[in-house]
Amino acid sequence: MYLTRKWLEKLIDLNGVKNEQITVALNSLGFEVDSFKDYSSLNDKLKIAHVGNVTPIEGTHLNFCFVDKGDDLVSPIVCGASNVKEGQYVILAEAGKKIANGLKLENREIKGKMSEGMICALTEIGLNEKALSEEEKDWIYPIVTKEDTYTLIGNDTALEEIGFLDAVWEVDLTLNRSDALGALQLAKELANYFDKDLNDFTKNYTFKENSLNSPVSIKIDKEVEKVVRSVAMQVISVKDVLTIGEKEHKIYSNQDIWLKFNDCKTTHNFWMDLANAIAIETGQPILFLDPSKLKSQLEIKNNKNADHSVNLQLLSDKEVISTLGIEINQKYLPTVDSKEILVVYLSLDPIFMRKQQKEFNTSTIDLQRYMKPVSSKLYKIAQDRVIYWLDQYNIYQSNSKLEVMKESNEKQVEVSVKLEYIHKLMGINLTGKEIKSLFKTLDFEITDNGDELLFKVDEFRTDIFHSANIVEEITRIYGYDNVQSTPPKILSDNKTKKLDLRLQKQSENYLLGLGFTNIKTYSLLSSDTVQRWNLFDIKNPINLMSPLSKLRETFRLSLSRSIIETASFNYSKGNKNVKLYEFADIYNMDDLRQRHLAILISGDVINQKSYDLSIKSSYAYLKGICDSILQTTYNLNLNEVEFELNEKAPNDIHPFINAKITSKGKTLGFIYKLNPRFEQSQKLDSTFVLELNITELQEIKNSVIRAQEVSKFQKTTRDVSFILNLKDKYSEIIKTIINKVNHLTKVELIDIYQDEKLRNSNSKSVSVSFEFNSIEKQLTDQEVQKELDKVLSNLSKLKIEVR
Repeated sequence: MYLTRKWLEKLIDLNGVKNEQITVALNSLGFEVDSFKDYSSLNDKLKIAHVGNVTPIEGTHLNFCFVDKGDDLVSPIVCGASNVKEGQYVILAEAGKKIANGLKLENREIKGKMSEGMICALTEIGLNEKALSEEEKDWIYPIVTKEDTYTLIGNDTALEEIGFLDAVWEVDLTLNRSDALGALQLAKELANYFDKDLNDFTKNYTFKENSLNSPVSIKIDKEVEKVVRSVAMQVISVKDVLTIGEKEHKIYSNQDIWLKFNDCKTTHNFWMDLANAIAIETGQPILFLDPSKLKSQLEIKNNKNADHSVNLQLLSDKEVISTLGIEINQKYLPTVDSKEILVVYLSLDPIFMRKQQKEFNTSTIDLQRYMKPVSSKLYKIAQDRVIYWLDQYNIYQSNSKLEVMKESNEKQVEVSVKLEYIHKLMGINLTGKEIKSLFKTLDFEITDNGDELLFKVDEFRTDIFHSANIVEEITRIYGYDNVQSTPPKILSDNKTKKLDLRLQKQSENYLLGLGFTNIKTYSLLSSDTVQRWNLFDIKNPINLMSPLSKLRETFRLSLSRSIIETASFNYSKGNKNVKLYEFADIYNMDDLRQRHLAILISGDVINQKSYDLSIKSSYAYLKGICDSILQTTYNLNLNEVEFELNEKAPNDIHPFINAKITSKGKTLGFIYKLNPRFEQSQKLDSTFVLELNITELQEIKNSVIRAQEVSKFQKTTRDVSFILNLKDKYSEIIKTIINKVNHLTKVELIDIYQDEKLRNSNSKSVSVSFEFNSIEKQLTDQEVQKELDKVLSNLSKLKIEVR
């Protein structure tokens, strides 16, 4: 991004502000200055001259010209440029003048012709060649001014009249400040930094609203409906006044040089150059069209062909109006004969437009903005700038209301931040009044509610969402250098116990002992994948503003899909028997942060060929690990933990071999087998996954650990088998049948059996072991039987058959 002083001076009073101060300001505000060039001291004063007669010098590419430089007699000049012609106003370096390329001019004879100076090209006076088109590199520069240029002949203000006596900053923008791809945003920042008022350019002209409506609408093809974020159009009535040269509008030289300072190659088409200028100023790409040339409805479509799989275009009656961001069909551009101008403002998905850029391997002013995360509301300021510039060229007559044909769901952000939070993060205490004063010309509305500030964020900023962003913004504007550095206070407290980490370490040691491998996976997935695998139903995921790929654009909301990807990758490399686990955090936009644990088994969990021992992965094996972590690590009573079928499981999960794990109304996690079709697509054997919300477990864990006396008497066990319907919940049945049973020290599920008869009746046989003991005495068989009878009686009341 580039910024020039003369352009800034139209918006800010920079009297007394030196260029060095602007450089310091930009850097301190976070806009790193990559380069700075002051063009005002490169040349001596050069004159404006008028080319009278041009005669080719035979046998050369040279021309012998007579040039009027305001003296009584015309001056002879030999010129080698291909575009020199009679009637031009040009930059003349007379003998004795020094120019930027180091040449000091003198009268000299060339091919037998005396040449008293030189007609200058832009490269000769110091402009970088990369800002010129190929044809311009061989051209002298013809001057076009807003005033009557003839009256300026002989003045030594040529460089001033074309806007060349300027200073230019090249600014490196970070992705989060893509809003500054509109130079007006940088102007606001500098006005705020120097405590200057920002001139309201809309006061320089008068709006004249007419009753015109757009003669065409825009249809968006279904395939690219999500790609088009917003569409707005406006019809402007223009005057038939400005005609320069042979029936053509021309950009004034000072505007043309400004474009070149912005590294924008001018097209020598008034409307294309004006569109580039407005895009640079506002960040909003513009399409100028002549509505009288449009015969049918406009359509936005990915018009794929043999050469391009991504080819987003604006069409009319199947004819290409514009390949968006790449080029425009000049047939549909306005001309000096146009009575009305149709202005089209589009906001497009930056990820899709990055693909468009790769397909065409080019870079344009529009494309640079389409492929960055800028606001979809920029048409609001762009329409003002369009009318401003048309008025500057004395073309503007009146305009219709802006028609917004598609509006994005982008909302203006409001964030509440407590002063205490600001003070804590900044390390200094600022009052609400002091903070409000920092945002003088920045478009933030701040409401002071005592100990809390409500920020209504500049609607064109796309990088501020929550309180931490606000504190960062306050610190940036206040000045990082103004925040006094203080050494951190590290207090030693040998009584502090990081219980959460100890419990996590305990679980890790348990899994490592079972032969599991610790993995670390990538936190970003595609948006569709994140939503499909959002097992815990977490809202407001974090989407990257400009992801490198559609596959890595959103922070995951569960670990399951990532651990499955790792297992699939291992299988493709020949490692078919895997036992994996991962501890990792997940986040969302609401400052939620949760610690999760994902465990996966696939293939054989035990495979020892020397002992001819092989155990396949199973739901029961993984559930045993789950029970051990819940009971041993987090001290939960398994009778209070429920495993219920998750009917909302995604299609990639087995519809019947899965469970949602809950306790006391809290969702602790999910355990499931992958759908066989999904396993096949991932080239996996039978695979089972467990994911636990460790943060939730930390909240409900039983922190009270009571020492229990170990009985010195012999325990007694009784096994009972009974028939359960598949719809019955085992945990609920156990709670009921052990109600008021004394001396019961342990209940353990030891077997589940189902033969064909039970299968046909949707039932299963469950064997449960009941352990009885007392710390006071040895229980007799009669006492044990009495308590067991209570169990059997409770089963009878539930009409459950005991085998």
